[in-house]
Amino acid sequence: MIQKQTGVKNTWITSDALFFLLIFFFAACSQPGGEINGDGPEAPAAIPKPSLVRGNGKLSAGWAAKEGVDYEVWYGTDDNTGAAEKWDGNISSSGVTAGTVITGLGNGTAYHVWIKTPEGFGAGTSETPEAEVTADDGFVYVPGGTVSGSGAYAFTVTAPKDPPGYTEAGKTSTRKGVFVEGRTVSIDAFAMAKYETTQELWFTVQYWALANGYQFQNEKSALSEANKNKPVTGISWRDAIVWCNAYSEKTELAPVYYTAQNDVLRDSRNDNAAACDGAVMDRTKSGFRLPTEAEREFAARDANPGLPDWMFMYAGSDDADDVAWYHGNSPYQTQTVGKKDANRLGLFDLSGNVQEWCWDWMNWAVDVTATTPENGVAYSGAAPQKAFNGGGVGSNITMSCVSYRWGYGPSYTDGYVGFRVVRKP
Repeated sequence: MIQKQTGVKNTWITSDALFFLLIFFFAACSQPGGEINGDGPEAPAAIPKPSLVRGNGKLSAGWAAKEGVDYEVWYGTDDNTGAAEKWDGNISSSGVTAGTVITGLGNGTAYHVWIKTPEGFGAGTSETPEAEVTADDGFVYVPGGTVSGSGAYAFTVTAPKDPPGYTEAGKTSTRKGVFVEGRTVSIDAFAMAKYETTQELWFTVQYWALANGYQFQNEKSALSEANKNKPVTGISWRDAIVWCNAYSEKTELAPVYYTAQNDVLRDSRNDNAAACDGAVMDRTKSGFRLPTEAEREFAARDANPGLPDWMFMYAGSDDADDVAWYHGNSPYQTQTVGKKDANRLGLFDLSGNVQEWCWDWMNWAVDVTATTPENGVAYSGAAPQKAFNGGGVGSNITMSCVSYRWGYGPSYTDGYVGFRVVRKP
């Protein structure tokens, strides 16, 4: 026997009893993380607590990460890991931070989220998804997906008899888009601006950019109160990608576009044309960029081939006048963004107001085929243009079709071509 002296009286504990007490003690101490948000032991320091950002039916989770650690994300409506469900979405990690977006959640319902490692669960946190993110930043979450192309996705369209100046008035043609028969395209989730880039936003970023080492070929000189919420125009593709980098740096995000020498691209002037045309796009960065053709058509079709919206001729409707400004209803007059109906995702003006630049090289006279790379063809003599999609007030109704493709050279500008941006979710 072991005798324990208490100072008041002798208490005798048998060896067997002490053994079981020790087993119970170590078992209790070995539970990883203890209770979540309760009065139990604290979670192991190595297991991070996620921070959450609300979205429309989703929560974006981020946490401090370490190299070589396998992370899992669990969530549920009960503050209890035993009732939690594992999130199967991709978890990205730079070795310093990691994150994922949990989708398919209900707005107005509180969800609890935990990070789990081989050691167990860490401390949890909770948040409630909302239709509008707190401090709405003007972006809409577009879920990713894999699209198996089909000839059924093409549209046969007939341009109406437009005013004099259109040499092909009434011409019927088939617009195939990028999701053609035999081509499979995988699209990662991304966030897309609700609206085309406005003149006010362009000027706000341009002022900052010019003071911080940026240069533009088509620098804007004046902003009027009447036009500030209309889309910016007169912007070349080169101007657009350099502006995206400035917007990223201004908002403390990592720029996306780099020169072949891995320098941040900050000059769109003609003297720097070769560097712009040879730009490298790093989509792992957090900053702003132009959408690819596939991303833009995917978003315009409402991002789900299983829904009827996918086969609307225009972005959100079969009636162009519901969702688009084009030559027929606003000849040569751009409009304040967001005045027409949005599509199901909440994106405005994807079928018309101004035509919008995309990332890809293309040749408007050559259709996408089953062998075209997912991110568009590489620059060559056969791909002299940068793509744009969507119609506008300077074009006929045909160009407002979701599957319509066209292109201009990267230095081209006019009063009816603008852009919108995307970024990581």
